[in-house]
Amino acid sequence: MRLITLGIGAALGYLLGSQEGRRNLEKMSNNAKSFWQDPKTQQKVHEATETMKTKAPLVADKVSTTAKDVTDKVTDKVNEVKDGSEKDAGDADPTKGNVTAGSEKTTAGKDAVSDPSQSLENEGGGLTRY
Repeated sequence: MRLITLGIGAALGYLLGSQEGRRNLEKMSNNAKSFWQDPKTQQKVHEATETMKTKAPLVADKVSTTAKDVTDKVTDKVNEVKDGSEKDAGDADPTKGNVTAGSEKTTAGKDAVSDPSQSLENEGGGLTRY
């Protein structure tokens, strides 16, 4: 990444610092202006703009419909939970993702989970570990 930054800095220094670099920069600028003002380029820009104008309402409608469908599904699910058609929170099944806080069990190795109330020596992370 630093090499790329160095290269960009050197190129900018050449373009802005030397007389030949400034001439090359002016040439590039003139080429860009002539390309942009070319009738073929402007025709393609016009075509792309018209395409976007015709497709934008269709895309907006599709996004709106999808958002409404998702909102309806979420609202239905929330209403189901409020009405009690789902299991009570006290009957949570850990395999279904409704886990009571603090009831999770870990099966990680001895030093993968740390308990801040214990010293590192008691958890297996002491000096004799290595």
